[in-house]
Amino acid sequence: MKFTIRNQANIANKYIRFSKWKIRKFTKFSKLLYAEIYINKESASSELYKVTVKLGVPGPDIIVTAQDTNLNSLWSDLVSKLKRAMRKNNDKKLKLARVNSNL
Repeated sequence: MKFTIRNQANIANKYIRFSKWKIRKFTKFSKLLYAEIYINKESASSELYKVTVKLGVPGPDIIVTAQDTNLNSLWSDLVSKLKRAMRKNNDKKLKLARVNSNL
């Protein structure tokens, strides 16, 4: 799996490593082809961070976005959104497989 990380907010590497570790755990759910992580700082005066994660899976890609001032809560929110999106994607695949098998 290929990772592309664009850290325009200059956050610490521990958050980057944590995000890669969490995304690698999603390979249990589905086959991941690539992951792109975009980290931006929304404004210079306030510490508002915006993270967008794009997961390349067979079929339509999964794109999840979260923003927060605290990086720890940002990553926990992002991980829960990714889990929900992966479950939704797998449910769609299962329904499609059932329909195709009944034909």
